[in-house]
Amino acid sequence: MILVQKKMVKINFNKFPILAIPYGLSFLFLTVYFAVFDPQLLIYQEKTSLFIFSSDFLHENLRQPGGILVYFTKFLTSFFYYPVAGSIIVSLVITLIVLTTSEILHCLTGKKNIYRAFIFGIGLFYLQTNYQFLFLYNLGLLLQLAVFLVSIRYSSQLKGSIPVILAPLCVLVTGGFVWIYLWMTTLTLILQWNKKALVKGVALLTLLSVTFYISAHFIYFQSIKTLLLYPFSSAVEGVKFEVYFAIVGTITLLPLLAKVKFSLPKRYQVSNAVMAGITFPNFVVALVAIGIIQFDRKTRDYFEVEKLFSQEKYSEVIAFNTAHPSLNMLTIFLNNVALCETGKLNDQLFHFPQMPDGSTLFLKWEMKGEVLRRGAYFYYAIGLVNEAQRWAFENMVMKGHTSEGLKMLIKTSLINGNYEMASKYISILKNTLFYRKEAAHFEQFLFNDKLVASDPDLGEKQKIKVKSDFFVISDDPYINIERILVTDSLNRKAMDYKLAYLLLKKDVKNIAQLLPKLEGYGYRKMPVHIEEAALEFKVLKMGPLPQPGNLTFTPEIEIRWGDFIVTFKGFNNNLQAAEPTMRSKFRDTFWYYAFYR
Repeated sequence: MILVQKKMVKINFNKFPILAIPYGLSFLFLTVYFAVFDPQLLIYQEKTSLFIFSSDFLHENLRQPGGILVYFTKFLTSFFYYPVAGSIIVSLVITLIVLTTSEILHCLTGKKNIYRAFIFGIGLFYLQTNYQFLFLYNLGLLLQLAVFLVSIRYSSQLKGSIPVILAPLCVLVTGGFVWIYLWMTTLTLILQWNKKALVKGVALLTLLSVTFYISAHFIYFQSIKTLLLYPFSSAVEGVKFEVYFAIVGTITLLPLLAKVKFSLPKRYQVSNAVMAGITFPNFVVALVAIGIIQFDRKTRDYFEVEKLFSQEKYSEVIAFNTAHPSLNMLTIFLNNVALCETGKLNDQLFHFPQMPDGSTLFLKWEMKGEVLRRGAYFYYAIGLVNEAQRWAFENMVMKGHTSEGLKMLIKTSLINGNYEMASKYISILKNTLFYRKEAAHFEQFLFNDKLVASDPDLGEKQKIKVKSDFFVISDDPYINIERILVTDSLNRKAMDYKLAYLLLKKDVKNIAQLLPKLEGYGYRKMPVHIEEAALEFKVLKMGPLPQPGNLTFTPEIEIRWGDFIVTFKGFNNNLQAAEPTMRSKFRDTFWYYAFYR
């Protein structure tokens, strides 16, 4: 008989696999949050950036230090087209920052200290939940931390010269982010405070100064200020950069913070595994709290509307906004364009909140913010094709290529018959990762007038395209509508917008004067809100009602007017007392708007 002696295996819970569990679970939590609860912020960043496989695009991003980082960021951001892929990338970068920070502390102190590192992760997650906080900033931070970790972990190599050698490379790859690496390395050398450290510090500063000088005057021909700040110069309003700089500033102090030791009595000291078990639940609680606080239903709904709009699913845009009412001006603007494209603008205008000044109908020219990226949709809808192209082109010049901007430039070029220019834009779209199908769709229209004319979208816009040139007044879009109607009597969509604007201004008299012209614009019945305004004009005897030709009042509208008057009189004509009931029954009518706005 052979006896097998079983040996007791002692498991060391302080080894890496146990400590890796908090990082893995944190990564999983972040991925689920961005993929399920807030995928729109990733979609926004993908829609405002575009990676192009071309030598020109690469050269454009190599014009100054930090361009390589920007180039790589755009490549990764292109995968945000699929929210799950984008969530994995964003979550992985945040998790790697936490892990790298922990490893830096380990190298500096000789001990694992994941609690401090996870605090930085909480702050970076808070920032990333803002859709305007670019993924670039976290990626740039990660690269600096990785280079610093390499420089201190292998400090014995090349007699400790690695930090000095890596500095120019950091400038070339990450541009202004090099300051993170510089301050951490300089602080490390100061804390060593010996002759060798002093020599390395002087060499580091000298080499960086020479690098910036040569870059500014002989290679990139950019100002020193630009070289020192880029790519931070692309910062946008609405992002709490003071929080980001506070996090980064604290991280640069890690060499000093590592010297600060908190000594607990021995009976209170716990193993690394226990510390990890304490840290992770607290980290999760903080992440959940931040996720709940930062989650913005209105922002999420807006980006859902924008996604449907970009896919030209106009009926779905209207249905979504009906189910999820919004007060966001840009949401209502896109919804009004969708109403116009489906021929329902003056049937359902007051089913949604509107601004009396017309700002929900059309956007005034603005070089900053989000207006320039979206204002072209209004001009495209009413046939001002050249103006739509101008908005899209200016946005491209200001902020670079985007998928939606390129599609607008392609469509307007095809409508104008400028096939050479359309071909150039299509070739750019073909060299992207996820828009080749759209490029192939547009490519079939090149040099084919008949196919363009037969397309439901391009052909219709070609028919209503303004034939007479005039100077467009971007600060007063309504004037442009008037000019279109003076030169083109068949542009129904321009008339739709004119009537909608008159409704918002409660200009019942001018609406009544336009009734005889409606048939000439192709109306087969009076739009609901125009019917409401005309009936009010008639019943309140504001003047003789012009004959609307074959268009007549429907029995339903007259019955509802009677109900409106009876309800109002039931409150002794008291506007304030009647408002709740009137809002409940008639808030989707011109009459309620005229009385209470």
